[in-house]
Amino acid sequence: MDWKVLTFLVCLYGFLKEYRPSEAYLSDYLTGPWKNLTVEEVNNEIYPVWTYAYLVWLVPVFLLTDYLRYQPMLALGGVAYIATWSLLLWARGVLAMKFMQITFGLVSATEVAYYSYLFAMISSDRYKIITSFTRAATLAGRFAAYLTGQLLVSFYLMDYYQLNIISFVSVSLAFILSLTFKRPQHSYIFQTEEKQVDKQDFVEIELNKIGLSTSQENSNDRKNTLKRGFVFLLRELKTLYSDKSVLIWCCFWAFASCGHLQVSNYIQNLWEVISPAKKGTIYNAAVEAFGTIISALSVLLFGFLPTNWSRPGISETTMAIVCFFNIIVLIIMAQSTSIWVCYAFYSAFRATYHTVITLATLQIAKSLSKQRYGFVIGVNMFISLSVETLLTVTVVDKAGLDVDVRTQFMVYGGYFGVIGYVFLAAAFYAVYKNGCSYKVNRPAD
Repeated sequence: MDWKVLTFLVCLYGFLKEYRPSEAYLSDYLTGPWKNLTVEEVNNEIYPVWTYAYLVWLVPVFLLTDYLRYQPMLALGGVAYIATWSLLLWARGVLAMKFMQITFGLVSATEVAYYSYLFAMISSDRYKIITSFTRAATLAGRFAAYLTGQLLVSFYLMDYYQLNIISFVSVSLAFILSLTFKRPQHSYIFQTEEKQVDKQDFVEIELNKIGLSTSQENSNDRKNTLKRGFVFLLRELKTLYSDKSVLIWCCFWAFASCGHLQVSNYIQNLWEVISPAKKGTIYNAAVEAFGTIISALSVLLFGFLPTNWSRPGISETTMAIVCFFNIIVLIIMAQSTSIWVCYAFYSAFRATYHTVITLATLQIAKSLSKQRYGFVIGVNMFISLSVETLLTVTVVDKAGLDVDVRTQFMVYGGYFGVIGYVFLAAAFYAVYKNGCSYKVNRPAD
């Protein structure tokens, strides 16, 4: 299949899976007459399940994505989408909605297959093109979905239940499309082909170092392949994070993504507290659509800034400034009684996040091969979800502090404050260390 045709089909899959006009109204749908749940049940019992499920699914899905060679995991993501919207449409009760969050956690985990599939199918000289196209496809799908949802709701053409039917049809089409994709010829992590003469010797040495026996390795090819993949992952981790620049940007990616996911997951509940849907038309979808456009424009404009990111301390300082900005934004949102103020600051929060995460992606990608890029995504998301799980258990879950949604956003502001001070300290240290190094290495007059 020609790479242009394959890229178009994959991007169409990305558009369809993101075209979910009902998603901007999920909290209102669950607390409305269709499900009759309370805000507290949605906020403290149902939504936290997604975080736990995402974390549990992520590692096996990431490993199976490479082992099964991508296409089956794209199809699995389609099945999980269908299961999620089937539960939303036809199931009722807190327990059923918890299962819905579990299946949606699987949906989120399979995202790595979507963003990595074309890397395995298309030559590296088209890396930038396919990266742009796959990202643009998902943004276009979200924007179209939000705009459609807002128009249909504002003009009273459809209710939230009917919007969920549209979402169900769209993700079903994405699943059907995924069945047409071809699989790569071989995996990258669990490589079954022997391409290096000394590869087996290296595996035996490394396995012995970590206390694993290799006496029966040649007796079972599948077991041999799994061991080889396991050792490969250990070596990749060591190689990736020995680069200081990669380590710093990965840390910011992981911790900033954690905060962004947490805010995005509970923002609809905050909007419902500030301005209940029953009091009039709400503009959740319009705000999400606007935020998507602003994010896309800010990312494009940011690429033209003449900043030398290799200068000592500049990256850490940028991260600290973003975190301190997020403190102000989240505290204002938590205390606001105006839905429009909350809408505006949420759009600013989203735009800032997408801009800096794009920068982090570019800085990391410059230091890595295309194969390692997918691995970094998986590791960063695992770290992010681990921290998010800790936040959810402590702050949101009924087993923890079980705080109200306004207090949650105050906590998220504090979370970014802690991260900001850490990166500010790192910036001062980088500048100080560079200054000392300059004095030591300065040529004599």
